[in-house]
Amino acid sequence: MQKIVGILGGMGPESTAVLLQKITRRTPAAIEQDHLRIIIDSNPKIPNRTDALLFGDLKPVIDGLCESARNLERAGAEVIGMACNTAHAFLTEVRASVEVPVVDMIGETARQARHAFGKRTVVGLLATDGTLRTRLYHEALERQHLEAVGPIGPGVQNAMMDTLDTVKLHGVSEESTGAIAMAIRDVAAQGAKVLIAGCTEVVLVLERYPPSLPWLDSLTVLADALVREATMDDPGSTE
Repeated sequence: MQKIVGILGGMGPESTAVLLQKITRRTPAAIEQDHLRIIIDSNPKIPNRTDALLFGDLKPVIDGLCESARNLERAGAEVIGMACNTAHAFLTEVRASVEVPVVDMIGETARQARHAFGKRTVVGLLATDGTLRTRLYHEALERQHLEAVGPIGPGVQNAMMDTLDTVKLHGVSEESTGAIAMAIRDVAAQGAKVLIAGCTEVVLVLERYPPSLPWLDSLTVLADALVREATMDDPGSTE
């Protein structure tokens, strides 16, 4: 029996819409009724996750994420996914706020990276300051015997953050590619042979303007995990 999927989204809104599309396209369905029931709380009012992590005002973010998770649970969601990589810094708190499983997009992506790229590979991380500073992907990838590097060149990460904010407000344009291309060159110079789009807005850019290096899309990984958990008779662990 299928489980009802809840999407804790809005961070940003377009990537939440893309996640819904990915889930729909990746669900095995012979007829319309085979598709999953999906409940979305697209809540762009949740405060900026990176700002909270860098400057220490965590409570408003935790409260917002947990409120949205509880809303989804009350509405009938039986498994939840968060359509924001940086929000996974608060995964423990979100999981504690509900009684239904919450998928770990970071862990899922790291496991998929090992499967796709093999051990001992250097992975270039394209992510927010908050995700990089908290080492969410670094630690998850290390558990999979992969090494992670982020941009270190002067101004490179700042330029990418500005681009990510612009994408959230105005969508993807050709101008979006400049800072991300610079970040890709930076991590490649550090030995990265593959990339992880560790921010949902990076996914939007790379889908329209694919990089030369192989890359892994965290939104697609989350979509696959939610389809798997919703269609298994016994979903098992989402750790």
